[in-house]
Amino acid sequence: MSRGTAVARVKRPSADATRERILAAALDLFSEQSFEGATTRDIAARAGVTQPLLNYHFSSKEELWRVAVDGLFEELESALRTRSEGLRGVDELTVARLLVREFIAFSAHHPQLHRIVTQECKVDGPRMDWLVERHIRPLYETTTALFARLVERGQLPNIPVAHLYYIVTGAGPTMFVLAPECRRLSGVDPEDPEVIEAHADAVTSLLFGR
Repeated sequence: MSRGTAVARVKRPSADATRERILAAALDLFSEQSFEGATTRDIAARAGVTQPLLNYHFSSKEELWRVAVDGLFEELESALRTRSEGLRGVDELTVARLLVREFIAFSAHHPQLHRIVTQECKVDGPRMDWLVERHIRPLYETTTALFARLVERGQLPNIPVAHLYYIVTGAGPTMFVLAPECRRLSGVDPEDPEVIEAHADAVTSLLFGR
């Protein structure tokens, strides 16, 4: 192989990089316009690729949606797992407080996750079934089991754990999901790192006390 050929191959965009651009564009458009509203043509344009190239990587819009959503939930699960593993030996109240903070930080940087879940709840069809059984139910069961132990020990308010779960998953991401509204109403920028920290402080203080 000549040196010129080798250099050309190094400079050529990798298939993985192209695939990641497509997935990032898909998450944005699915979260903005819903599965039905987003088209693969629009996703290809947002990613800066041709429609045939998108079709080469993903055989259908359904496959693209599932792979994109899988990747986003895997990022969340990895962030929570890494945080949890770093807290081995720490009391459960502190673990819960710090995991809630981790969830809020993730939500601030990935508002697409909660927007997509909200979009699918409007339809309440097979994609919602898939989301719940593949990703949401395991997170729900782990979280509510932890909350139940804390309620039993008097370290959380005596509120049914389903309500506690939705208090966290509602209050935590909403400022970031509704960022355009938040900027207009409050003048606060939800993307500001100090605002993210302040919101995490507020949610954990309301839930766990100071």
